[in-house]
Amino acid sequence: MVPVVFIVGNSNTGKTLLIERLVGVLKKSNYRIAVIKHAPHGYEPDVQGKDTWRYCRAGVDEVVVVGPESLTHHSFYRQEPALPDIIKRIENDVDLVIVEGFKKQAGPKIEVLRKGYTTQRLNLGSDLIAVVSDCPSEEKIPTFTPDEVERLADFLVRRFSLK
Repeated sequence: MVPVVFIVGNSNTGKTLLIERLVGVLKKSNYRIAVIKHAPHGYEPDVQGKDTWRYCRAGVDEVVVVGPESLTHHSFYRQEPALPDIIKRIENDVDLVIVEGFKKQAGPKIEVLRKGYTTQRLNLGSDLIAVVSDCPSEEKIPTFTPDEVERLADFLVRRFSLK
């Protein structure tokens, strides 16, 4: 089974930017990466007024957009699907799945902390494997600054024995 790591934290702490930069570093080493983004408050499947958006508003259950180098598949559910079911749908042969959010789901987590945006630490228990923070820290687990993305990537490569 492909390894999964969660990037979690409060809103506006830099989770998406961290993942974007982390993917860039891992891709330079030829790792294949999938990202799952949790949007607990919903999201728009396309730009308002464009074709896919119009199909979704018309009530389709699924819509697939295919282009020369990509395929986007939107499925609509009455209830949010479980994360393990989502991971099973990843068709590409990937080395690592990075999940943004799903902080209540069990699994290895990296908490992102940011001065002025983190009011309270998440209760992650033994799932917490590392912290990324712009605040001085005396954590007893691996801790990285937001600029130490290459070190974080090396940590993940070692942690998950990525080949």
